[in-house]
Amino acid sequence: MFLSEQHKRLYENCIRKDGTSPRDNERKALFYILSGSEDLVSKGIDTFYDFEEQAINAEALETVDLSSGSKALVLLAYNLYNNYQPEQPLTVLETFRGLDEENTRIAFNAIKLRLDLL
Repeated sequence: MFLSEQHKRLYENCIRKDGTSPRDNERKALFYILSGSEDLVSKGIDTFYDFEEQAINAEALETVDLSSGSKALVLLAYNLYNNYQPEQPLTVLETFRGLDEENTRIAFNAIKLRLDLL
């Protein structure tokens, strides 16, 4: 399921830091994406999720310099978490069009995780 040992370690750290319930597939999908993308990790997972408030930081979409693929991943993570919809949401095709093979795997696995298929 995880792309690397680092992905697994970062994901598990997010789960612990947040105190995520084993049944909370919404947060698990969110953390799976945020901890799997090298670009998002390099910008700081806590840039996109406030662990103190236990809430997404939608402002990061406007304030952080993201490639189209990274932005698509963040939007997917937020949507899987709480059905977040920006003013101009991406279609499924738009979400996946800009993803490379690794980020496509992250996206598909996050969807499976959210739907309890993993």
